[in-house]
Amino acid sequence: MNIKYSIAGICLVVAPYCWGQQVEVSEKPTTYTTYPFSDPSPVPSLAYKPDIYPYFKFEGYSKDPVEQDWKLITLENEYLEVRVMPEIGGRVWGAVEKSTGKDFIYENEVVKFRNIAMRGPWTSGGIEFNFGIIGHAPSTASPVDYITYENEDGSITCVVGTMDLPSRTQWRVKINLPKEKAYFETEGIWYNPEPLRQPYYHWMTAAAHVGDDQEFFYPGHIALQHSGALMDWPIQGGKNVSLYANNAFGSSKSHHMAGSFRNHFGGYFHDQGYGFGHFSSYDDMPGKKLWLWALSRSGGIWEDLLTDNSGQYMEFQAGRMLNQFSPSSRQPSPLTKAGFAPYSIDRWTDYWFPVKQIGGISTVSRSGVFHIQEKEQTLSIALNPLKTINENLLVYINDQAAQNISLSGQPMDVIRKGLPLNGPLEKLELVLGNEKVYSWASEDPM
Repeated sequence: MNIKYSIAGICLVVAPYCWGQQVEVSEKPTTYTTYPFSDPSPVPSLAYKPDIYPYFKFEGYSKDPVEQDWKLITLENEYLEVRVMPEIGGRVWGAVEKSTGKDFIYENEVVKFRNIAMRGPWTSGGIEFNFGIIGHAPSTASPVDYITYENEDGSITCVVGTMDLPSRTQWRVKINLPKEKAYFETEGIWYNPEPLRQPYYHWMTAAAHVGDDQEFFYPGHIALQHSGALMDWPIQGGKNVSLYANNAFGSSKSHHMAGSFRNHFGGYFHDQGYGFGHFSSYDDMPGKKLWLWALSRSGGIWEDLLTDNSGQYMEFQAGRMLNQFSPSSRQPSPLTKAGFAPYSIDRWTDYWFPVKQIGGISTVSRSGVFHIQEKEQTLSIALNPLKTINENLLVYINDQAAQNISLSGQPMDVIRKGLPLNGPLEKLELVLGNEKVYSWASEDPM
């Protein structure tokens, strides 16, 4: 037997499977139905909106679509596809979990600009990068600089960024898709090169679909308003407003959750069995915002204005501050707006992930998404690994080691375990390998 030829044959068989594990990047013009905006107003913005100077404002919006090519960058591994639009603020346009085909980051099928942002044009969906004075930044509908490259660890990165002219600060976002992982990263880098203190405002505005079977998983018991006013979370006026369908009252909702140091938030569609989420270090991103259009026609009209057939969306926003503070003379508040110190640089990392068939979100790490429930004297633990795992899960109940569970799985597997409970559950800890992934007590110290 010729050993050389046998080895070559094995390599030919194995190679396609090896390549299937790689991360790939592509860039190509892609045609989208587009509702464009007008030429800029000739009137200098100093005359009517000095906070955006030296930018000008756009004031005309088309009701008639055209077919237009846009640069579309696609980052892809075995589990996810992430799409980036460098000509529309560098935003992540959408992200899809491949096994379900669901976009866990809302992807708008059309580009439909409407008058929402600081300069006017804005379109829904994806993840919008906001740096500078306030949200929907001047760069949100304009081309930004970008570059793509492969890293030594096999991951792929697309860097987008530009200068915010009103503050003269520079921002970059590294959008990174790791090899063999079911999450992607956005690393923010922000620099103030000026000798003066500048406004400090940064929020990652991510979008997701909505539905009557949707539940929001935001840790905490306080919903901060823009003014600094406090509301309860999740029970308001006798209604559990963490359920999307229970928000069918009043106007649009804007809540910034507080009262917990947990590092995650997101949502889950119980009937459809999938969801979406974000996690990061609490020190990096303490802000956890939920934005909902009103469920009445006053919100529904914006579905018509911002998309054709992609449906209504909500926003799950991650921020460097606890809330998007807007002072109000009617609401005294101890909050103040933060400043960006001269000649300083900040950087932080966010992680964005899908959820599949585990019933919700209780805790998150880069190893996986856990959903934990106590029902009928049984502790149920469901897990979506976000990477390949082969670890022991130590379960401590009421400060006693209860069980050592061997876990192994691939990204986006659905793993379920059940443990009988012999009495009331007062404390629970989960340790995966050497990492404490969950800690709960019936008497919450906060």
